[in-house]
Formats: sequence, C-alpha cells, structure tokens
Amino acid sequence: MILYVIKNYIKLMCRSSMNVILIVVTPIILIAVLSSAFSSLMASYEDAETFSAGYMISGENMMTPYIDSLTEVAEENDINLIEFTDGKAEDIMRLNDLAGFVEFTEDSYVIYKSSDHETEGQILEYMMSSFERNIETGIIAGMTGQQIPEFELNITDHDFMPAIDSTDYYGIIEIVYFLWCGIVCIASIVNNEKKFKIIQKLRVAGLSEAKIYLSKFIPTVAVVSIGILIAAITSSLLFGIHWGNIPLSVLIVFLAVNAAISMGLMFYTIFDNIVATIMVTFAIVWIAGFYGGSFETYLFSSHPENLKELSPIYYINRSLVELSVAGRSDYVVKAIAVTVVMTLVTSAAAITAGNIRKRGNAC
Repeated sequence: MILYVIKNYIKLMCRSSMNVILIVVTPIILIAVLSSAFSSLMASYEDAETFSAGYMISGENMMTPYIDSLTEVAEENDINLIEFTDGKAEDIMRLNDLAGFVEFTEDSYVIYKSSDHETEGQILEYMMSSFERNIETGIIAGMTGQQIPEFELNITDHDFMPAIDSTDYYGIIEIVYFLWCGIVCIASIVNNEKKFKIIQKLRVAGLSEAKIYLSKFIPTVAVVSIGILIAAITSSLLFGIHWGNIPLSVLIVFLAVNAAISMGLMFYTIFDNIVATIMVTFAIVWIAGFYGGSFETYLFSSHPENLKELSPIYYINRSLVELSVAGRSDYVVKAIAVTVVMTLVTSAAAITAGNIRKRGNAC
C-alpha cells in the first residue's frame, strides 16, 4: 500500500506548475542575476600571475653577494626583479608600475608594497623573508664548519582563497539554497490530506507512523532531486557552470535534499500546520544561508568561523565550491556527516511526534 501512496504523491507533485517554478525556474533566474551582478567583485579574487618588482643597492650589504641568486629565485616564482641605480622607491614604483620594491642599505633592507597590488606585495615580502633566513642559516653553518645548505625557496598557495568566478559560485550556491525550500513541493498535498483526513484513513488501514512518514519523505525527495537536477543541468548548459567532481557533488546535493525534506516534515508533524511549517523552515533556511554564503559569498563574509560552522548550508556550499575549483575539499566528509546526521535525527523526531499525536487523538 505504501508504494501506491508514494506513486500518487509523485504524480500530484509533478502536476504542480508552482513546484516547477520554485525548484527549476527560480534558481536559474537568480543564478543569471547574481552571477552578473557580482562578476566584477569575484574577478578581483583571481590568482596573481607574473608581476614586476624593483630593487636598488646602496653601499655594501650582506645580501649583495646573493643578488644573482635572488633574481633567479624570483624568476622561478614568477617575479620579474628589475635593478635600479638611483631614485626614490615610491617614484620608481609609480613610474614603472611595479608591485613592490626592495631597497638594500648597508645593514638592512626595506620592502615597499603598492596598495594596488596587495597580493603581489605579500608574495614579494614572503620571498625576501625566506631568502634572508636561508642566507643566515648558511652563514651560521659556515662559521661552525658545517656544510652550507643549498638554497631552495618554496612559495605555497594557501587554500583559504579558492579562485572561482561569480557564475560558478552562484550557479552552485543557488541550487543548494532552493533545495532547502523543497518542502513547499508537498505543501498543497498535505493541506488537502489534512482536510479530507487521509492520515487517519491510512492509520486505520494499518500503516505505522514510520510508513506514513516514508510515504511523504520518499516522493518529496524524489521530486525535489529531479527538479534540482534539471535546474543544475540547464544552468550549467546555459552559463557554463563547472561542478568539479560530479559524482561527489551529486552525492552531497542528494544528501542535502534528504536533510532538507526531513527537517520540513519534522516541523509539519510537530506543528500540524503547513503554513507554520513553511514559515519556520524558510526562516531557518534564510539564517543558515546568510551565514553559509548563499547571499554574501563565504569567501568575503566577515562572519566569525564558529558562526558559519553552525550552518549546515555552509558545509555543503564550501565542499561543492572547493570541489569545483580544486577537485577536492576537506569539507566533503563534514558535509556528508552533517546531512546524514540531520536526516536521521529529524526523521526520528518526526516519527516520534507522529506517534505522540496518534496517541493523543486516540484519547
């Protein structure tokens, strides 16, 4: 009997044009609007390429014998290091459009960084600091009779700043946001179900609360998953969105649908009112999306990390975005764990609430 109920739910949900608009059409429209609106902002987050910096030596300096090595290391790390013999550092940088400048004096050096090339200035500063440490290590080793270590500089790219454009970011994020509103797909059905006392009839027919719950959960997850899949494929074809590791991304999105629907059904079982359910669900999803990067990207947001990690949407967003830009993410396991635990806990709560309500009605 449960299969018959599931089939009917699916047929009724698929006939609703409102469901198609919410799950398929609306995400595509928002992706187009937001990706265009934030394109310039996201573009500023692209990785720095080869850049030019200058240097000038005034008198003898401990670094003077190593200048040739320094320029070679700079070249290997995509820095074009140019020598100047006179002038003020600020003027030289402005006239030659340099990202940075190193001025060697008798017993020290000064690094100048351009405010227009902040990332490049930090790379130059890191390179000089590493170079100086290697030289000092070599000098100390030479004084103690040890073998002078060969110089090697490694500049690592930190993964806290994934390079992603606005189209890919919002093309992924808005799909996630709207799947969390999926409980709306079954709203009109459960409203009529309550009006005609269908649940009571199912209980009389011998269906347990677990089966009654699954008869709603399974078809809603199926319909929302199909709708979200259509939206994701359509937006990817229209806007060229890159999903990265597709099998993992599909798994995370599917588990997120399960968590979203189980949460919505839990609220419906508790409140026994679809309007209250939608209001509470949307409020929670909006707050979770606010801290999870659905509106302001989590890359730029100033929210404390501990607040972000209270949002299940944050784990899903971050894992999918990092899979898109890097093909891997440390947040994949966290996203899977959060959605699975959330599904199990809210499903158990919904079934328990159904049993309590059943006993209350019997009295």
